[in-house]
Amino acid sequence: MKRSADNIKDPLFRFFEREVNLGAKLLEDVRQDLNEVIQVCDTKKKQTNYHRALIGDLVKGILPKSWNLYTVPTGITVIQWISDFSERIKQLQKLSTATVSGGAKELKNQHVWLGGLFKPDAYVTATRQYVAQANNWSLEELSMKVSVSDDGKQVSLDDCSFSIIGLRLQGATCSGNLLHLSNLISTELPFTSFTWTRLLGDMKVKACEGKITLPVYLNHTRSELLFTVDLAPATDVKADTFCERGVALLCSGAFQ
Repeated sequence: MKRSADNIKDPLFRFFEREVNLGAKLLEDVRQDLNEVIQVCDTKKKQTNYHRALIGDLVKGILPKSWNLYTVPTGITVIQWISDFSERIKQLQKLSTATVSGGAKELKNQHVWLGGLFKPDAYVTATRQYVAQANNWSLEELSMKVSVSDDGKQVSLDDCSFSIIGLRLQGATCSGNLLHLSNLISTELPFTSFTWTRLLGDMKVKACEGKITLPVYLNHTRSELLFTVDLAPATDVKADTFCERGVALLCSGAFQ
């Protein structure tokens, strides 16, 4: 992603530039490692301790430590990791292409797979900074509003909204942007929008009235809490009931 005097001021561009640079460097390292393994197996390259350890991990299906540069569930196989990493790279390629063709402003309009980012919590922070900067608002004045579309429909986006895909809801379903208790283990949510709204004083308290605060975890292990969101229940169900059911949002279900 090419820098310019204008796009370097954009919080979204700075975030995705870091993501693309990390993805490109890791992809280069993985390709080089695999090429060298092939050369070692063909006796065209002398084996080093690094190659020996790398081949040992690959034979056992273990993820090499040198590739493990972002958070993934403990114990995943190298095949699972490669498949997931490939999808991450595809997303970064799409975002890079959009920037080249339409400029940094195109990053605002992309559907982003949150769980496919190396630092998803940093993306949420970048969207907040983007809205605050565009409107000359303070970061502390902004609160996130979440809207979930129904199947086959897309949520409407304004200048303060961002489209998220790939979220999964555990222990409940969402219809008409309302939470319903469910016996299903998890369901994938359609297009979801994160909208930053300016709320002052008591407006924040009123905006959360009657809503359920749900944790958003990185993946199914629930070992890394990223942030929380507020959604309204379909019926007058106490918040404790959702807590007892362990209702939560996952950014990615790739390793389940």
